[in-house]
Amino acid sequence: MRLDTRMRRAEYVLMRNVILVVAVALASTAALSPVLSAGSKVEGPALSAGSTQEPVINRSAPMTLTGEIVEISCYKKKGVAAGTGAAHLDCAKMCVLEKGAALGILSDGDGLFRIWGTAARDKYLKVQPFIGQTVAITGTEVTLSNNYDVRSFDLQTIKIAKKTQ
Repeated sequence: MRLDTRMRRAEYVLMRNVILVVAVALASTAALSPVLSAGSKVEGPALSAGSTQEPVINRSAPMTLTGEIVEISCYKKKGVAAGTGAAHLDCAKMCVLEKGAALGILSDGDGLFRIWGTAARDKYLKVQPFIGQTVAITGTEVTLSNNYDVRSFDLQTIKIAKKTQ
């Protein structure tokens, strides 16, 4: 009978500790939530279930970039010659639609930017028609938490760039 009482006591202590850990975790999350949303300018668009984007920790002034819409992974692997232009159009569309690859803009002098934000929704549905074309986009450069690989751009508008002669 003593063994049974000890086992019940041990179960009680274990359950109490689990409840305490969960309560502390929930309290910590609730306490940090206002700090993150107000104090450090963390933001990000709401996306469909299953997709995630890193929170924004810095945002530039609005700007316009001109360049070609490219699929980033192929561009990085194949380079400018094989990873851009009309010759790469079908591959880029397949990578975006079937593999969930990211699109970006290879700008004329500013380099490569990954397209981020609402334009990235639904596998870049609104940007797909512009793959392989030279476009002018407006928006803001964003610095994302834990993403230092490629600069990101929160695209607001996109249009075919006027050809200069």
